[in-house]
Amino acid sequence: MRHPMYTEHANAYAKAVQDNIYNAHLERPSLLSLLNITPGERVLDLGCGSGEHAKAIQGMGGIVTCIDQSKEMISIARENAQPFKAYVQDVAIGLPAESSAQYDWVIAPLMIHYIKDFRLLFNEIRRVLNTNGHFVFSTHHPINDFSVSPSGNYFATEQIVETWDTVGEPVTVRFYRRSLQALFSAVHEAGFTVSVFSEGRVSSKVSELDRETYLNLTTKPSFIYMHCIL
Repeated sequence: MRHPMYTEHANAYAKAVQDNIYNAHLERPSLLSLLNITPGERVLDLGCGSGEHAKAIQGMGGIVTCIDQSKEMISIARENAQPFKAYVQDVAIGLPAESSAQYDWVIAPLMIHYIKDFRLLFNEIRRVLNTNGHFVFSTHHPINDFSVSPSGNYFATEQIVETWDTVGEPVTVRFYRRSLQALFSAVHEAGFTVSVFSEGRVSSKVSELDRETYLNLTTKPSFIYMHCIL
């Protein structure tokens, strides 16, 4: 599936997420707080976007490989984070270019909700991780997405179509919502154990930027975060 937010609007998106509320002051710090990377460890960044997570991980001493479905995002990530390797791949069909048991960490920031069935991907993530590997991801909170469910069936996996103003103009975005039960089941079916489950914490700085949004994010869930181990 082609996503205009990350193709036609790639440059504007990359600029926006450097210091916006939902990415820079909620998702990114919440996900990075679940990482405990030792210098020299190898990290696979799935759905790397503009490379902001990769750049932070490099600051921890991690050796990062970046993958994204958007060639525009890969181009930006190469300049922004200068990863060990960066290439275009639709991860919904797996990780065919990656050898088994080579990574210490795999991260997938706000990416899996763009995939209708991510069971194959989760199995591939297990394959490329070493014995003591970690899988950390963030995704939309099912409760938040249920408010826009077209069916009203919480347990359905269904496509949601929304308009976001992330880049300063309305852009149509399509993604999938599913139940928390379906998400945990896919994690366990792939052989992972959830060691940490978090609903994130917005930075207090947001209270100065946008008080209404801050109050909303401190009283209602937006994303969830999982740290999974083998």
